[in-house]
Parts: sequence; C-alpha cells; structure tokens
Amino acid sequence: MIPPFAKFLYPVLNALKDEKEHPLKKLMEEMVNTFSLSETDVAERVPCGYETIVQNRTKWATTYLGKAGLLSRPKRGTYEITEEGKSLLKTGIMELTPKYLREHYQSFHDFVSGGEDEGNLHDSTINDQIKTPSEVMDEAFEEINKSLASELLDHVKDQSPEFFEQLVVKLLVAMGYGGSLNNAGIVTKMSHDDGIDGIIKEDKLGLDNIYIQAKRYTVSAVQKPEIQKFIGALTEQGATKGVFITTAKFSDGAVETSKKASGVKIVLIDGDMLTKLMIENNVGVSPKQTYEIKKIDTDFFNEE
Repeated sequence: MIPPFAKFLYPVLNALKDEKEHPLKKLMEEMVNTFSLSETDVAERVPCGYETIVQNRTKWATTYLGKAGLLSRPKRGTYEITEEGKSLLKTGIMELTPKYLREHYQSFHDFVSGGEDEGNLHDSTINDQIKTPSEVMDEAFEEINKSLASELLDHVKDQSPEFFEQLVVKLLVAMGYGGSLNNAGIVTKMSHDDGIDGIIKEDKLGLDNIYIQAKRYTVSAVQKPEIQKFIGALTEQGATKGVFITTAKFSDGAVETSKKASGVKIVLIDGDMLTKLMIENNVGVSPKQTYEIKKIDTDFFNEE
C-alpha cells in the first residue's frame, strides 16, 4: 500500500544523504524499496492517469523539500542535499511533515501561504496532508464530473425516445465518426428496421457503416433477448459493426451474448459510459469554468 504523501518527505531527503546527485528516477526507486511497494502499487496511477502515484508524490516531495531549502536542483531532473538538509538529518529527526516544514522554514511558509502573514487555504489545511496538491485537484475534478454525469443522465431519461435516438447520432458525430452532422448519420424510422435505430458512417469517406440501437430505459437493464434481436438485425443488413447504447445497464447475459456474436462486432455503451462520453465531447453540456494547469516548457530553456 502506498503511504500518504507526507510520509515521502523524510525518505526522499534521507536518500540524498550520500551528498551525490540523484535523478528523479533513482529517488522513485528508493521510495519503492523504502516502502516495500508491490508491482501493483508501483503501477497505480493518479485519478487523471497522467503519471503514477509514486512518481507524483516523489516529485512533490522534492518540491516541498526544495522550497524549505533542504535540497537543491543542480541541473534539470536531478537533486542533491543542501547544507541545511544535512544539518536537519544530523539532529536525528526521523519524520518530516508539511506542518514541520512550515513552522521551521520561512521559505516554505511563504510558499504555502503565498507570502502573506495570515496564510491561505493551502496553509491552513497543510497540517495533515495525505495527498499532493495535484492529486487533490484531480479527485475534486473527478467528483464534480460524477455529480454532473448523474444529473446529465436524469435529463436524458426525461426526454423522448426520438430525442434519445438523435442524441446518440450527435454523440457519435462529436466523437469523430462520419464527419459533419448533416451527412454522417441518419436515424431510421422505417417500419421494417427491426432493431436498427440509426446508421452512421465509420469515417468521413463512408467506407463502412456502423449500425446503432438506442434504448432509453429508465429502470430496467437491457437483457440478452434485446442483444440477440440486435445481432439478428445486423446480420439481416449484412452489417459487421454495431453499437448498442442505453441509459440503463446491461445484464451479464447481454454482455456475454455480445461477446459471442459471430461475424459482427458489437460495442455496448451503458448509461455511465454514455454520460462520460457526452461530457468528454461536450454533448449536452458546456464548460462553466476552466482551470489551466501549466508546466515548465523545457524546450524553451534548451534553445541554442
């Protein structure tokens, strides 16, 4: 199990006690060994998935220790202990916390408080810091999207079946299928469609078609017979690709039936996946507020 972020501070500093330059990769390896982390632990990623938790917490530990003046960065991506850091280790201290850094190092206090005497939210909540600032932001973003997805699904369920069929085509177009909305997808209303609600071109050239079944269920799950009917409709049309989208869930039998379909590939999209895709592609939602997180452009500083 990966320890809380604050537990990384002392081991990172202690790993530098040999007074040599350590690249971030080596520090991460030291943390893996120090905490006896398993392969599963090492592979675990932050909520947004852009890096591992070990990497994220090791990097933030170097940031915190650097702001306290306990380590320095002699060159890009490498770290070494400072005289201040060596002095701290000589005291015999065995544990460091963000609270300790704030109370004993003015430079770190200024960092977390924005330089103001009274501090700010970061300063006041740093005492029991379990996760890094980026982890906290990632998880907050994830929670906001979960709430939005739940509300969005309720709105979709309140609409008519016809609206839902049109929504599905708009979503697939927004995801890049078929090009423009005008010529990419059509919604079928023929009496003999027999389980086909829409057809969309797989690409802008229309080299292949994807057949769609859209079910706006409010309570029950899609069962095996519905998938069997869809497979039969695809076979009758000579189709090889189909997407079954619902506001509900799929039963285990429905999932197994889709996997065993012969000659056709079927993708199942339930209510949770539907709202996730709608949010990602701005269908039925619009941006309210944007926070842009930036990083150092290393190419800029390496121009000759």
